[in-house]
Amino acid sequence: MSNGTKRNCNACKFGLFAECDTLKNNEEYQAIWNPHRMDSMLDAHKFKEKFICDGYKCRYIEYPIEVSKINRNTELYCLEKSNIGKFVKIAPCAEEYRGKTYLGLFLGDLPLDITVSHNSTSKELNLGYRANPAIFVFDLNEIVFGAESWWGVIETEEELKEITQADIDNVWYVKALKTMSS
Repeated sequence: MSNGTKRNCNACKFGLFAECDTLKNNEEYQAIWNPHRMDSMLDAHKFKEKFICDGYKCRYIEYPIEVSKINRNTELYCLEKSNIGKFVKIAPCAEEYRGKTYLGLFLGDLPLDITVSHNSTSKELNLGYRANPAIFVFDLNEIVFGAESWWGVIETEEELKEITQADIDNVWYVKALKTMSS
């Protein structure tokens, strides 16, 4: 565990998403916790910064660890396998590309980074990839991932247009986020 990590609810794997039975049954915490109020979230964070219980389990791998087996999952899944090799329209989210749409080629889901987890009971270390849709953007001569852009497969010549703010606002999760924040 690094010097900066403290043994409190904010570093506990059970304190992350209200999974902790101790917090659920703590009257003081329940009196301040309201997920719909920003000031409540800050108060809850401050409370959890000072609170610790016997059920603490660090959400990060704490070294040294004992490893009985290393499992490697190198299989990549692609939810849009049928679209690999198709042209796409893509609007990267980076500030320097704001408002610009490019022509790209959908490469499929490629590794974005490596994941590591350790099961402290079985002592197995699990290695794998976190993948994301990857698009080669011709004008930029680089790969832009789906997580850092708005993109869509071009099915017809008519669809070869810029991605507009209206297109982005009509995505289901954008609508959901706007509803939750209002």
